[in-house]
Amino acid sequence: MIREKEKYYGPFLFFLDSISTFVSYSLSLYLYLFFFHPHVINFGFLKIGGYFLDETIFIIPLLVIFFIFFNQFVRKNDYIYKRKLVDIIYQIFSPLFVIIAVFLIFFITNPLLRVNPWFIAIYGTVLCSFLLFDRILITFYINFLQRKGKITRYILVVGTNKKAINTAQLFNTHAEWGFKVVGFLTYEAEEVGKEIYGFKVLGTVDDIIFIFEKNVVDLVLLCQERENLKDIQTLALRCKTLGIDFVLDTNVFVQNIREITFDKVDNSYLIVFKSIWLSPEKLLIKRLIDILVSGIGIIICIPLWIIIPILIKRDSEGPAFYIQERVGKNGRLFKMYKFRTMIVGAEKMQSELMHLNQMDGPVFKIKDDPRLTKIGKLLRRTSLDELPQLFNVLAGDMSLVGPRPPILKEVLQYRPWQRKRLSVIPGITCLWQVTGRNEIKFDEWMKLDMQYIDNWSLTLDLKILFLTIKAVISRKGAL
Repeated sequence: MIREKEKYYGPFLFFLDSISTFVSYSLSLYLYLFFFHPHVINFGFLKIGGYFLDETIFIIPLLVIFFIFFNQFVRKNDYIYKRKLVDIIYQIFSPLFVIIAVFLIFFITNPLLRVNPWFIAIYGTVLCSFLLFDRILITFYINFLQRKGKITRYILVVGTNKKAINTAQLFNTHAEWGFKVVGFLTYEAEEVGKEIYGFKVLGTVDDIIFIFEKNVVDLVLLCQERENLKDIQTLALRCKTLGIDFVLDTNVFVQNIREITFDKVDNSYLIVFKSIWLSPEKLLIKRLIDILVSGIGIIICIPLWIIIPILIKRDSEGPAFYIQERVGKNGRLFKMYKFRTMIVGAEKMQSELMHLNQMDGPVFKIKDDPRLTKIGKLLRRTSLDELPQLFNVLAGDMSLVGPRPPILKEVLQYRPWQRKRLSVIPGITCLWQVTGRNEIKFDEWMKLDMQYIDNWSLTLDLKILFLTIKAVISRKGAL
């Protein structure tokens, strides 16, 4: 709704900046020659361009690319909102650093370069002046259009609840957004005619057509309680009939949603409410890191793939690898690999050892587990038993960092809020493993997983990986 203005002002300012880049270059070249090589001026402006054109002409397309890449034009309504002076200064002077960097590269790679620092200073000054003028020009233009009402959109707010009032006050406070609240529509007839924080209640929702006839209305914004959601279709159809935009505050459905996206299937439009939001671009980077690190790790650990199985087989009877079914993202089952650290049939002995369980909740863990083999104890202390999970990471069933994958019988005992940990791909290491591991309660473990999911970032993953290395070396929390 508000971002529609960016589609117009962004390209317009970009066009001005591109023209300014070319004009300021030409003017700077002329000024430089006028002050430092006046004899060249007599040859005519078209000829002086060749004076050092080869070394500098591509600075123009380079700066144009710079404007595109850094989105120098109207980022997030820079000129619709009242921006801080520091933001404007950044946008004006950042191209100057590009110019300086380019010419420094020229001087390093070509000592015979004919362009001297005076031209750089002149070009930088002239370009910054033109960019400042562009922003002043478009700011005055926007203010002019707003005063004339050319870009003002009039909003009719449906609802008189706290959310509706706060929304109306927000638009009233930010007049630079280009919106003006006409008034409220109510579901209570006794509220008609009253003023709420300076906004008049124009009528009930049944009076909407009459209100359209008496007032300029560009869009209708519904901020109503859930019990009145049955009126959405009626309001939407009436707005459609009259050609008025209908806007819905999605908080009337669900609150505290991280992101809302829209999709289309055949002729149906879908609203997707995301309880967690993980950037697709960053998730792709995370996956590429998983593939790269697990692939390299598998190759580097080739000697261990030979030595450890031999030690396990010599220490006790049974297979070298332990394969267990675990629960992955959103309940998907997969086979997780580990080096075997216990005697064969250890799972059948669990019921006999239940009284030694040191963990609350559905998890079973005991210190000095009698089922561990000699080599198994060493593998557990060094966390080398987890090494085969690099194959799970490479296959995409797991990630390097993420909540540990549970077994199915544990998941069946989860409380509803704890199932959220299944909303992401499980990992080899997590916050739990670097925050005391078996020294913390089960609920605290689950809360750490929620904290990881809600605050996930690539930086957090790297931090956990470094803390994991530290925990392995110090053996903190290891069984």
